[in-house]
Amino acid sequence: MKLLSKTKILYNKYSRLLPWASLIWGIGSSFLLTRDYSKATRLGIFTCAFFILIILMSTWYSYINSISSQNRLNKLHLGLHKKKELFEFIGLTATQYFIQYIFMFCIPFLYFKEEWIWLFFLVFFVGMTLWDPFWVRLFKIQFFRLLLRLIASCLVFGFLYAVLFPTYLDFYYVFFSIICFIAIFPWNSFVINRKIKVSEMSASFILTLIIACHPFIPSDYQFPVISIWIENSKFSFNKPGKETFKIIKGNIISRNELMLNLSNGKKLCAITPVVAPLGVFSVVYQEWYVDNKFLESIVLPKISGSEILEKYNTFSCKKYFMKLENAKKLTIKTYLKNGIYVGTQSLIISD
Repeated sequence: MKLLSKTKILYNKYSRLLPWASLIWGIGSSFLLTRDYSKATRLGIFTCAFFILIILMSTWYSYINSISSQNRLNKLHLGLHKKKELFEFIGLTATQYFIQYIFMFCIPFLYFKEEWIWLFFLVFFVGMTLWDPFWVRLFKIQFFRLLLRLIASCLVFGFLYAVLFPTYLDFYYVFFSIICFIAIFPWNSFVINRKIKVSEMSASFILTLIIACHPFIPSDYQFPVISIWIENSKFSFNKPGKETFKIIKGNIISRNELMLNLSNGKKLCAITPVVAPLGVFSVVYQEWYVDNKFLESIVLPKISGSEILEKYNTFSCKKYFMKLENAKKLTIKTYLKNGIYVGTQSLIISD
């Protein structure tokens, strides 16, 4: 107990500096993290620790509230009451550290995949965890804690599934939904054997509806497999490996140059370097669009993932296009055979 007392004294003395220290540490650690497939085990351990802590903290709030309403408190209850602020600080700080690690580790992969909508949402969300006073207030809200669990589950599952279970990618979204439902389940109500509150039921119900609707949105907008992405995609009028192979700089081409090459019998090739973890073995197909109007789906050779982030230069080529006279861009969307979205590349047509 002496150690706890000393810790509390130090906390009260330097508590004003802690938010700034946490902010600097959170931002700095995002640049210092090493992110690759070999860190999957560490990410998994941190995630388990986060879920244990967040359930314990939710249980702690419920327990403290329940004993506070009792008229007769024993010595243990009184002792816990006296150390309430200290226990909350330790629990909140540990939970904050683990959730920041999970977010900071996973979010850059959304940048690699150019998932701008998800990236914006998650960067905004992680920003709310960086300022301690704001974090403490938010964490006491049931809906926020459930949302934390759900987002952390999506991020970690999106990265770990292809790394740990590469041969079962066909079932990715089935297990994704199961994991999400488990994440938002009110486990603390069963731990302390109490009735589920209306606010807790409402929060779970809202998030359950979101999860239930997720499989019905277009695959381009579903939460992605963030450990598989396209890197440095490019276009050419020759297949890779040929002596005349030359990429189109900046993925921008003039309309005259494009029409001239196609009229001379050349094919336009979309080169798609796919990065995937070890064990991934899947057919890839690409959908071609002119100004978002679907043209054709082309099946490509199988890719086989590598632990060294090897890029597989899969590509597809087309010779005949319709209505390019006023087109602004050509878009190619890449998918695995089971419909899992990998990424998009575009060739801009300038006048």
